[in-house]
Amino acid sequence: MKIERFRIAAEIVALFAVAASLIAVVYELRQTQAALISSTYQARAFDAIAVRSALADSEYVLPLAVKTNYGCDDEAVGALTEVERSRLRQFLFIEMFDLDNEFYQYEQGYLDPDFFENAFKPRLLTFAQRWRKMGIRENRRRFVEFTDELLTETALENPNLIGCN
Repeated sequence: MKIERFRIAAEIVALFAVAASLIAVVYELRQTQAALISSTYQARAFDAIAVRSALADSEYVLPLAVKTNYGCDDEAVGALTEVERSRLRQFLFIEMFDLDNEFYQYEQGYLDPDFFENAFKPRLLTFAQRWRKMGIRENRRRFVEFTDELLTETALENPNLIGCN
């Protein structure tokens, strides 16, 4: 009788041990998945930085960006050739892509809040207006929502910051 009780108690303890280990495995898998997703976004960010650096060194793109106030000067943009307009759109798309990556990193807790407030948000305000003016839209729903919220909030608090300037 005592052996039977001991066997039942051992099976219960083993059952809880297996359940606990499965919970630990699920937790580890979620952490690993989050780390891999973040790593993928970081790799995309590095690629965007490399492309931005190449574009900045380009004899074509930087002069176009400056000449058109980064896409804000309608008259200057209208005077561009199709190839020049395409280059400017590529530049603005890469800016959007890079900012989307930084926003994702912030959402995951990997980007410093001070950087987010003092560097990311002003840059997003500047470039979102420009890429939208050129007909480029954000891809990720959460990034679109945040960009819309930031532009609306800024327009209400300080209308002078909205519009290409």
